Amino acid sequence: MSSKKKSLEIETLRGLACLLLVLYHVIGPLGGGLKIDIGSPFRVIADSMVYVRMPLFTFISGYIYSIYKIRGNDFSAFFAGKVRRLIVPLFCVGVPFSVLQAVGPGVNKDVGVIDALLSFWVPINHFWFLQAVFSIFIFVGLLEWRGLLRSATRLYGLFAFAAVLFLLPPLPLDAFGINGAIYLLPFFVAGMIGQENVDVLKQRFKVIGPLLFVLISLTLLYVAAIDRELIVDRRSLIGLTVGCVSCIALLSSDMRSKALTWLGGYSYAIFLFHVLFAATSRFVLGRFGVKDESLLVLGGLSCGLLGPVLLAMVFSRFNFTSVLFLGERAAKRKPLAPITPVVQTQSSL
Repeated sequence: MSSKKKSLEIETLRGLACLLLVLYHVIGPLGGGLKIDIGSPFRVIADSMVYVRMPLFTFISGYIYSIYKIRGNDFSAFFAGKVRRLIVPLFCVGVPFSVLQAVGPGVNKDVGVIDALLSFWVPINHFWFLQAVFSIFIFVGLLEWRGLLRSATRLYGLFAFAAVLFLLPPLPLDAFGINGAIYLLPFFVAGMIGQENVDVLKQRFKVIGPLLFVLISLTLLYVAAIDRELIVDRRSLIGLTVGCVSCIALLSSDMRSKALTWLGGYSYAIFLFHVLFAATSRFVLGRFGVKDESLLVLGGLSCGLLGPVLLAMVFSRFNFTSVLFLGERAAKRKPLAPITPVVQTQSSL
């Protein structure tokens, strides 16, 4: 399987994860987002995503990590790379966003300024994912670096360990997103297992995979419509099973979509900035008197997806903004070509 083919399938799943994430935050939890009440089809859609949305994002992270995992003694470079990619945007995007939310008018979430300034330690917004996945990368990277994950048996053992932690009650203090890390770890390891067995999965489940995912989605929609309280507990055996099976089913389907692949290429920017653009859309449409839920959701979804893409295009043009706000590696300037002295030859005279 070529690297291009791998990119197409994974970037498609990235794009799907972005779509699910932005749609959820546009609709919002109860009392948030568009403040859509129970009984609305959009509320049912938002609730039904809970077992798939962040597990899919994390599954993809584990899959990609398994391709480019630590080799040799380069843990320091690995650590520095993750700090640049995750922690720098946490301080430069996540904390300012939380402060803006604390002081800005018309926001749905009541956030104190002190809590906003300390959000790098105790998360209060969707940026908890940055802290959680950073902790996972460092934990798994250390195990890999020390040679503790060199066999399939050990990898499955790590999944079993992560599953046990997942099912335990959350810790009372969510310092540096530790509860988020415990929640996401099984899906990260499942992504590693999926990458190690991707060819077998596609051979055996290429047809069954998409059918299974559709069946799971319809079941979740039905349960969310009947009683949302049955579906909102993420850290449960059902949540773990449905999340892992859904991710494996999507991977085995070998799904390709040019639109989703394009979105997937901007997945990090979409994650970081989609809430800002979705909230702006809600504010602007509200000022114009738009009250139709469908128009509000469509406007928020479009802005939440396309706004970060445009922002990423601008930020990527400059090293300063691309490093601070996107966590990208600074582009190295090409050295100037040496000036070759002109030597006159007989033919040039």
